[in-house]
Amino acid sequence: MWKSKSRNIDMASRRSYLWLAIGVILLVISSGKWVVPAATWLAPVFIMRFLRTQKAVPGLATGAILYILASLIMWGEMLMPDGWAWYPILLISGLGLAMFSPYLIDRMVSPRLDGFVVTLVFPLGWTTAEYVLSLASPYATFSSLAYTQYGNLPLMQLVSVTGIWGIPLLITWFAAVVNWIWESEYPRARLRCAFGIYGIILIAVLLLGGVRLTIFAPGEETVRVASVTTAPDYRIRLREVSTLSEKQVVGIEQRDLLLEQSRRAARLGAGIVFWQEYAVALVSAEEAFIIPGRQLARDEQIYLGMAYSTVARNENGDPASPGERATPPENKIVMIDPSGAIIWEYLKANPIPGEGIMRGNGIIPVRDTPYGRLASVICFDLDFPGFILQAGRDDVDILLAPSYDWKEIVPLSTHVAVFRAVENGCSLIRCTGHGLSIATDYQGRVRSSVDYFTSDQRVMIADVPVGGVATLYSLIGDLFAWLCAAGLVAVIGCAVFRRNPR
Repeated sequence: MWKSKSRNIDMASRRSYLWLAIGVILLVISSGKWVVPAATWLAPVFIMRFLRTQKAVPGLATGAILYILASLIMWGEMLMPDGWAWYPILLISGLGLAMFSPYLIDRMVSPRLDGFVVTLVFPLGWTTAEYVLSLASPYATFSSLAYTQYGNLPLMQLVSVTGIWGIPLLITWFAAVVNWIWESEYPRARLRCAFGIYGIILIAVLLLGGVRLTIFAPGEETVRVASVTTAPDYRIRLREVSTLSEKQVVGIEQRDLLLEQSRRAARLGAGIVFWQEYAVALVSAEEAFIIPGRQLARDEQIYLGMAYSTVARNENGDPASPGERATPPENKIVMIDPSGAIIWEYLKANPIPGEGIMRGNGIIPVRDTPYGRLASVICFDLDFPGFILQAGRDDVDILLAPSYDWKEIVPLSTHVAVFRAVENGCSLIRCTGHGLSIATDYQGRVRSSVDYFTSDQRVMIADVPVGGVATLYSLIGDLFAWLCAAGLVAVIGCAVFRRNPR
């Protein structure tokens, strides 16, 4: 009898490590470098199964180590394209540990609860962890599970209500429900309960998303928008020149090329034209640099967005020499209206880690135009939902986003941006050097796209709706995330004060 019991325990332990192996393999392809959307739903099922069948300390220690290693595989090459370095390794490891914390909470709290409420611990913990991480991490929401579901348009409509936080809740709740059924002696009864609660909610989300896509689709009135990226050799040429005067010549040449491409786009019917982030590295005086752009906007009667960076300058306003005290470079877009007037200058408000530029004032500029309310942000700004919320609350119809990527993060950074359009009810045009340029409407439908690495096309033309829509998310912001945090506190409180834990 003792041998039989021992053999059963040994078989259970082996199966447990099999679940762990399956879970880790699925985890590696669930986010980051490789994304299989179904794996995002399945990976937590098996990792949770392992942790719930192991003793707490050794199980959690094993899970945490493997989760950190998986995070380095998923994110290492994307966030360290120039090679591995200690600082980003520590950041990614911290990210992995933070996203493992919901498993720790589930392992500690779930055994003290009974009934379907057990299934809420993990999803509430995960959603809360994602939200806290978005506020504390220099990578903002980059690692959210929501972005793995890009392209599932019915599901993506949920973010117009809950922000991105509703999608991770549904994904991780699925894992908790499956485990609740899996560990039951009476799985049929629990299956009926799970379908009655979780299944109906998931089906309702998808059906309502489909209804929104069908009934509340954008109208037929559109404006043609052109986004212009630079030639492949521009930044290489800029690095090769040795003097400031040579760099100035390269910058002026690049500006004139961009202006000529902008003129061609205008004559193809574009009413709005803008350039990618870092389109020109400006050494000369800005006022003189912008004059030809103002003239072009007048001649062609277009809105023209000139995106460029300035060099660090000393106290005299001249380009600073190495080691000289200087103001940081600026990364900006100057928007010019059809009269040739500058209607805004916007500096990037959220630099990527290590970018070393002057931060903007954090206010998204908005102007009324014949094409609706127009606004602009720059690249990494789009990873911060709370920041882009300004666009929704200011009723922006079209959001322009000059951007610059590197090959390892294509197409994830562009997919991240599209969620901001759905959240805030505005069309988005992301003009991306060294990446995927895209234009979408406020429901996330792609109107046009150009991949820098697979196409020689440097001008993307898109017809986007002139009107946006109001969304519930733009009114309530991250209230859903706060409710999840409050729900987590409540279920932990129930577990702590329960008299007879199972």
